Amino acid sequence: MKLETQQHEWKWDQGPIGRLVKNSYITLRREMEKELKATGLTHTQWSALGAIRHFPGITSSELELVLMIERPSVTSLINGLAAKGLVIRKDHPEDGRYKRIFLTDEGLRLAEETQHLAADVDYHVREGMTEEEFETLKKLLVKMVGLFEKE
Repeated sequence: MKLETQQHEWKWDQGPIGRLVKNSYITLRREMEKELKATGLTHTQWSALGAIRHFPGITSSELELVLMIERPSVTSLINGLAAKGLVIRKDHPEDGRYKRIFLTDEGLRLAEETQHLAADVDYHVREGMTEEEFETLKKLLVKMVGLFEKE
């Protein structure tokens, strides 16, 4: 993608690594949003359903960590999913201050029906590179995240 204005030419593939990673993420997220459009779910809602499916009984605090979003966003997200009848909250058996989050039957059905979408987007990415390039990309991204987790 190249943007030209009267005074500047901007190329998406130039600049700091953070911009490249952000642009890559936005591109992948847009593709996921296209895939999800028919389901009525946003990317974040879909991610939450997947996390709750994988970790039944997860708490809001744990979901914050898994989805890497802030507490107010998690609260709004869970409220929205509950309003759609996709999740329910139950008291935590050991600490009444916490609620555990579970998928409803409808939430589980939707999570299972849509779990392939990420693989579909991955497949699209894989079409543009060799298997070795794809695996190298994954390893480098994991390594980059690890550099900041050590701090």
